[in-house]
Amino acid sequence: MKVVITDNRFEDVEIERRILEPKGIELAVADCLSSSDVVAACRDADGILVNAAPIDGAALESLPRCKVISRYGVGLDNIDLAAAARMNIEVRNVPGYCDREVAEHALALILAIARGIPERDRAVRAGKWNSVAPGRRIAGTCLGILGFGGSARALARSALALGFSRILVWSPHIDAARIEATLGPLSRAAGVPVSPSGFEELLAASDWVSVNLPLKPETRALIGPSAFARMKEGASLVNVARGSIVDEEALVDALESGSLGGAGLDVYAAEPLPLGSRLRSAPRLVLTDHSAYASVESIRELRARCAENALEVLLA
Repeated sequence: MKVVITDNRFEDVEIERRILEPKGIELAVADCLSSSDVVAACRDADGILVNAAPIDGAALESLPRCKVISRYGVGLDNIDLAAAARMNIEVRNVPGYCDREVAEHALALILAIARGIPERDRAVRAGKWNSVAPGRRIAGTCLGILGFGGSARALARSALALGFSRILVWSPHIDAARIEATLGPLSRAAGVPVSPSGFEELLAASDWVSVNLPLKPETRALIGPSAFARMKEGASLVNVARGSIVDEEALVDALESGSLGGAGLDVYAAEPLPLGSRLRSAPRLVLTDHSAYASVESIRELRARCAENALEVLLA
């Protein structure tokens, strides 16, 4: 049997090799940028490990031996899931591997905005001192979390220690029972209520809004002009989910008008961030390079579990 890594983004493939090759599975590495590249590289593959390479219906129909596609990550938006189901190809991901890292990154962006860390760093390097406006106190403010998956729950747990006055949670399927089961005892111990919220209520009440939602048709451009208009004056937004959930032009407009107090983005509609993007010059905006998921530990876990996913299906 043969497994192909369509687009390796790590320094080596030794973790994957140690898992697959002792079971008699050949491992190959390609550099696929397009659907046609996937077909050329994987035509004789029994399994595929994929990062960001597009695997559409046309590609899947040209992979007669493929039994499993295992993605390095949680999101599956680069794979045509309906076509895979028609072809009886099992598609797997690696849920939960970076929940803590993404939560920590969201908090890091909130803290960077609140304390003006990027601006202060630039000022000190330029020889200035005490030239940046005072920051904000997080304690006593309201945190709104959009989503209640693994990273959102990890964010809520971590945020309980920072003195927020309350935490509001919205997702299409949220209810008080889920919150109580997950966070109830911790919430009471910290003295910080965690409550389900309507979408518009959360936007209007929150000083900080963190986007932790999957990208779906109903969440694409969810945070657009109308959402920014409903947000509390001076509130800040962070996005550690998918770039297309936030209307970037509307975000820049809100920052430039001053209605939005600040923002932090780790994800973008187009990646890497285009040179001509207005985001590059927007005020009070902290940018990172889609790295919220990444730690030494999470990447090691991701690679091992991704290879193990494929192995489990191939040896079944």
